[in-house]
Amino acid sequence: MDSTDTLFITGATGQLGAFVLAELLGQLSTEGFQGSILCARRASSSMTQVHMVEDFLELDRGTIAKAQNVNWLHCDLSDAHHTKNAIDEYCTKENLPQPSTIIHAAATINVSPSAVKGTSNEQLTDEMLLLAEMLGVQHFTHISSIAVMGGTVSLGEEEVIGPEHFHPNRSDAFLSNYALGKIASELRVWAAQAAGLSISIVRPGVILGMGPKANAPQELWARILEGKLPLTTDGSTGVVDVRDVAAMVVKAHTLNVEGPLVAVAENVPFYELVDGMSTAIGVRKNIKRLNANPWLERMRFLGFLRHIPVVGRFFTPQMRIMLFSRVKYDGASGGAVHPYRPLDQTLNDFGTFLQKAWK
Repeated sequence: MDSTDTLFITGATGQLGAFVLAELLGQLSTEGFQGSILCARRASSSMTQVHMVEDFLELDRGTIAKAQNVNWLHCDLSDAHHTKNAIDEYCTKENLPQPSTIIHAAATINVSPSAVKGTSNEQLTDEMLLLAEMLGVQHFTHISSIAVMGGTVSLGEEEVIGPEHFHPNRSDAFLSNYALGKIASELRVWAAQAAGLSISIVRPGVILGMGPKANAPQELWARILEGKLPLTTDGSTGVVDVRDVAAMVVKAHTLNVEGPLVAVAENVPFYELVDGMSTAIGVRKNIKRLNANPWLERMRFLGFLRHIPVVGRFFTPQMRIMLFSRVKYDGASGGAVHPYRPLDQTLNDFGTFLQKAWK
């Protein structure tokens, strides 16, 4: 890609997307993208996340949001034809080349047990792939999730899984609606690749970053700060700094890296993660640790509990994963593209910032 190219990005007002935008502008680790950047934006979406990234990076307000090569396009991503028409009109008006590549970073995070499975993310990816076809783009980068990787052993047993893992063989009872939607989305992307589209896929673990307190990615930070996290567990997950994911996304996109990249810096027990986050954000509370002992592990088979009012709110797929997961994610594929920051640095950087930003 060169200075005459236009890159179309979705999700630029979200946590990861805003950092990807900063990376594209050369404000983090890479030299940046020299062409035009066309950012999709809903009419109702807020620029708060983008401005908080500017504050975090100690940039003047508008350095990212109003950069010379950044363009904001109001459009409805749920309709590829509407989006294509909006792009045509905007590019004609502003004398921009049509987008030649797409970074698809938009996603809906809905972990409610009652949410309809596979909606939103799957449909959105379908529309973006249709848009890619209509535009005739050269490359498409898709942000997936380690949620698509599953595991081949029962919950509670240890296993190391890498980018070659894709089809989880656990029942739907152990998969969140978010995971099911991401699996369906990635299947669509693989199908597009088989049809001839050049693709990159990045599968981040739990992304550690910062943003408005009300946003879903900051829920754990907010619960810790407000003393609303009643317990933690010895289940584990893979975590990664949002800045490192952003760098991987941009490098994978500009270098046309094929194959899924697993973005996991460390596999850490939840109780250790929560303890580190508590220290970083300046809160020392006695959060109880719940051990997944044998009698509790038997509960993992009782998927019907999630349908019981009140009980179901607690016994979600995510809670069962937290209680029993011993899966370790191999993040070497992502680390080969961009090195990971130490977890302590990630927590200290964002915890210190959020203490001030959320006052």
